[in-house]
Parts: sequence; structure tokens; C-alpha cells
Amino acid sequence: MSEGGLEGEVLSHRTREKLLEAYARSLINACRTVRLEFSLVSYSERELRLALDEADIDLTALFRRRQPADGLSPGKIAGIIAFRLGRFKIVHVAEQGQSHGLIRLIQDLAAIYAVQSVLLRMDLPDRRVLETAYQMSRRHANQETLGIVFDAIAPSMAA
Repeated sequence: MSEGGLEGEVLSHRTREKLLEAYARSLINACRTVRLEFSLVSYSERELRLALDEADIDLTALFRRRQPADGLSPGKIAGIIAFRLGRFKIVHVAEQGQSHGLIRLIQDLAAIYAVQSVLLRMDLPDRRVLETAYQMSRRHANQETLGIVFDAIAPSMAA
């Protein structure tokens, strides 16, 4: 996070770059998880950057509303970023892969894997990652509920 307060971006250049780099690895992980050949997917770096821009707007609002003592945690920050990475049209699947049974989870899985490696810095259990991706994909999940989920899954992170 930037150290200069709320002027400009909350996500530092370094954090953005780490998330951009982690996303490709996260997408590979997501493909492995659902057993989809990686050559059948691609991603839009433009959409990825736009998602991070939108996450930065959400984070700025969060930082204005809350202080660390009010429950501002790595899980809440990860929830905001994962939510935006799940909502933008980042991942594209070739026609041959579109009938795959779990393809609907691929982008949400990539989002979770990215925030877990860069922000949460821990490996979440596969079962929890799949359940969270399903909730993001098929149920109502917003930034705040995802933050609570990440805090609950990784209770040692919330403080």
C-alpha cells in the first residue's frame, strides 16, 4: 500500500506489479485446479489493469471509512481486490475449452490465487478456494463479504 496517505493511489506501484506478475501464475494454477489445458485460456492485461484501477477506488473509500482498529485487515483488502479481479472480463477461453464443466470458476480461482500469494501470503486449502470461487461465480458476494471470508479462512491474518 502507498505510504503517503490517501492522495493518489492506495495500491502502490510495487503491489500492482506484483499482482500483475502473480496473475499469470494464478491463472495457470486455476487451470490446473479445474483440469483445463492452459493453452486454451488467455487473459487481457488491459482488463486486468482496469480491474486494479477499480479496486484502488474501492480501497481509497475503505481507507477513508475505516482505520486498522476498525477491522481494516489484509483479508478485507484481499476481498476488494479479488472481487474486482472476478468482475472484469480478464480471462478468455478458446472455443475448445468452453464446454469444460468448471470453466465458470476459472477467473474467480485466478483472482483468489493472486490475492492469496501477494496479499494473504499463505496457501488456502483447495476446498476453501473452490468454495469461495463458487460463491464469487454463482452466488452474491461483494467486497465486504469476501473480506470476511478471507479473514475467517485465515484468522491469524486478521488483527
